[in-house]
Amino acid sequence: MDINEAYRILGASRSDDEITIKKKYKRLLFVHHPDSKSHRGETSDDGMAAKIIEAYRLIRKGEGIEVEQAEAYEWEAVVNEMAFSERAVYVQYKIYDDEDLPLSKVAQGKYVWDPDLEDFPFFTKSVVEAARDAVSENCTNFSQSVLMEVFHLMMQEYVFPADSARKLGKLTKSDQTTKDFEFPGYIKIKPGNKGEVFREGEPIEIYLSDNKAMAQNLVTGTFLGDISFDDDSLYYVILPLLEEHEVKVTARMQKLIKAGRNKNTIMISLKLTIPDELQDRKVSYKNQILKILKDAD
Repeated sequence: MDINEAYRILGASRSDDEITIKKKYKRLLFVHHPDSKSHRGETSDDGMAAKIIEAYRLIRKGEGIEVEQAEAYEWEAVVNEMAFSERAVYVQYKIYDDEDLPLSKVAQGKYVWDPDLEDFPFFTKSVVEAARDAVSENCTNFSQSVLMEVFHLMMQEYVFPADSARKLGKLTKSDQTTKDFEFPGYIKIKPGNKGEVFREGEPIEIYLSDNKAMAQNLVTGTFLGDISFDDDSLYYVILPLLEEHEVKVTARMQKLIKAGRNKNTIMISLKLTIPDELQDRKVSYKNQILKILKDAD
């Protein structure tokens, strides 16, 4: 095995830092290690785990970093024992440049989503499955509206907003008690707005209304519209933090997009100032979910 093949096996690149490579190694090893597969009731594989370990050692060897052998194969995320039900945890890897591995179910439990470990689309897939099971098992009148209500409540049980924001946001400032994290957002200019609503650099007031993030120009008082994000995970991360009185939210207009599919959209920079001492709380929506299921039955 040469160094190029080692990078391909881990699905890594030479631009990845040490932490990124280590995460890819540990997650990939979790999928393929015989002990892990036995723990999940699966048949051991054909030696891929040995290739993964060799690739990781080869990449790290030249940097003089000691490589520890992974001994534990339990999923490492926080558990919210208060959540309504368990969910699956899925991961997927690309070992070679043109080869995607099949989706693997690596754990089952009341695990909180960790952006460093679990891709958001696979996380939402697992929550949809858990919500569908809850609706199917507890009410005879299955409907998409009931499914979506249960799904959104379960998502809030599995997401720690402050912790996720610290991992997903761009750190722009740090002092002794707080850190600033920046996120990109977009505002589709509200139909009917007259005159020029975009003014580069002007501040925006962000507030929550009907579970949507809304934007208003602080200088003119003009309502601009709803805020959207390219990354769907931010709806479950940023929106709850808008209600957290300890978190300071500021935003400014950056750019007006005049063409393409995002025509008449304002790009904004949204900043969250999060106290270091702010810790997420485990929540349960069991009573609300049971009421939804009962009312639908």
